[in-house]
Amino acid sequence: MLKSIAAIVILLASVSCGLLNPSAATETAKPAIAKGIVVEVEIKQGANLTQVAEMLAEKGIVDDAFAFRLYVQDQGKEKNLLPGTYRLITGDEYKNILNIITAGEKQVIYKLTIPEGFTLNQIKERIIADIPFVEPQELDSALDVNSYKDSYEFLSDNKTLEGFLFPKTYDITVKYTAKNIIEMLITQYQLETQPLDWSYAKVNNFSNYDILKVASLIEREAYIPDERPLIAAVIYNRLKIGMLLQIDASVRYALDKWEGIVTYDDLEVDSPYNTYKYAGLTPTPICNPGLAAIKAALAPADVDYLFYVVVDEKTHKHEFSKTFQEHVNATNQ
Repeated sequence: MLKSIAAIVILLASVSCGLLNPSAATETAKPAIAKGIVVEVEIKQGANLTQVAEMLAEKGIVDDAFAFRLYVQDQGKEKNLLPGTYRLITGDEYKNILNIITAGEKQVIYKLTIPEGFTLNQIKERIIADIPFVEPQELDSALDVNSYKDSYEFLSDNKTLEGFLFPKTYDITVKYTAKNIIEMLITQYQLETQPLDWSYAKVNNFSNYDILKVASLIEREAYIPDERPLIAAVIYNRLKIGMLLQIDASVRYALDKWEGIVTYDDLEVDSPYNTYKYAGLTPTPICNPGLAAIKAALAPADVDYLFYVVVDEKTHKHEFSKTFQEHVNATNQ
């Protein structure tokens, strides 16, 4: 009898713990879904509040289905959920989410396209041009890397967001602040790069940030996809022997000059980004590279090239060489 009573007490205690702390009853916690991402969700005809809340929690729109249900009930809008397809932001405030799915409002979607290789300044200009409700001063504040260091560990030692604003086409609504937009670009970088194999960096004594710098150089130098791993190889081969990188794109970044040719006067600019004057990698990435360039930086071609030069101005095809004499010959073709 005593054993039976003890067993009941233990069972009740276990149930109580589960009720007070639902996560304690979960065997393995699901990985957190990044905030600030636009997700398309569908509320089906006849779906009740419990079903809607659980769907929103699964998509990362709300952090807790039970808490969201309580909020909706407290607002007296349990019967006001309208079926339809909605674009919602992960981690958004309950108030904003409820307003959308009860009003059935038609949201105006602004398309923001960030091309591979855009610099931070170019991204800023694109946002101002394409998203009419974002104020320049607000955007300047949102581009301060210090605002994100607590949320993104990989930014903790950096002085700029250059390189971390992932190029892609994004859907923007009027509910976005400038910071929401920048958070979305950073989060996309995190989502795209986390699954990559970064072992090349560790094996060769490079930091992940070094890899991003190399990727940015590749992005601005390579026009033909197959040449990305070859340009990566040239960069790493030069770094290994202490040779100046002598990359025109780094000089362009120093001068913010992306049109026209690089002149001999340009090569004289006194800047740590001038790889004709200063050895090693640039202080930061020189642009925001796409996934293909980052992958090339993590998997350079197994070749011993040290030089390359454009031999076709229309296609920007490069000729790669092992020796300086070969390079001179290719240049004179």
